[in-house]
Amino acid sequence: MSKSAKIKAKIYYDDWRKEKTYSPALKKNINITLKGWRHITGDDQYKKRVFNDVYRRLKLLPSAKFIIKKSSTIQSVRVKNSIKYFALEAVVPVKINKSKTLRIVKVIIQEDKIGNLVFLSVMDKKS
Repeated sequence: MSKSAKIKAKIYYDDWRKEKTYSPALKKNINITLKGWRHITGDDQYKKRVFNDVYRRLKLLPSAKFIIKKSSTIQSVRVKNSIKYFALEAVVPVKINKSKTLRIVKVIIQEDKIGNLVFLSVMDKKS
């Protein structure tokens, strides 16, 4: 991943953080915080990610925003160490090697200790 790609993604993410992002599925605003950025990029205490994984996830940020704002269904709910995680999924066009292909994109939202919902991650898989 070029440094410029990460810089462009960071600008996009920082702009997104300034917006209100309402989830119809969860019926609440989703906080876009540095926690999600650090999780996706493998910074700080989060697990280190390989180059291709980070690049792919950064390219999915616009899809994550779209899914949060448009999805009306919670795909799954998991609880791990008393922390609740919600998954939202959609099939969206993703640009791969200069062409668009349909992929299942999953967005993970974490509920913090006081009930706020925080964007944590985005990932894709072949449909």
